[in-house]
Amino acid sequence: FATRCIEMGYIVSKPFSHYTRYDLVVDAHSVLQRVQVKSTDYLRKDNQCHVKIDYTKEEIDWFAIYFRKFDFWYVVPVEAVQGIKQLSTTIEGNLKYNVFKNNFGFVRYGF
Repeated sequence: FATRCIEMGYIVSKPFSHYTRYDLVVDAHSVLQRVQVKSTDYLRKDNQCHVKIDYTKEEIDWFAIYFRKFDFWYVVPVEAVQGIKQLSTTIEGNLKYNVFKNNFGFVRYGF
C-alpha cells in the first residue's frame, strides 16, 4: 500500500509506536490521513475472502484492504463501514463497496 501511494505522489509515514491503531499516515496535500492496512489470501470454499475491520473513526480515517487472491485493494473511509466487524468480497467484488475498489483517489479527495 505504501509503495502504491508513493507512486501516486503521496507522502507516507510510519509511526514509531506499536501502540497506534493505524499502520501508516498518508499526507495528501498537507492533510494527514491515518490508514489501517489489512490483507488476506485466505479463500473460503464459497470463493469469499473476509477481513476483520473492528476500528472506529477516533482510531483511523481509512482502511486499505488487499485481497491477494483477487489482486485488488479496497481503500475505504472508516465512516463507510462503521458498525460492521468484517468486510467480505468475491472476485467480482462487494457491490456495496465496489466504489472503493482500487480507488486510491479517495485518499486524496476525501469521502
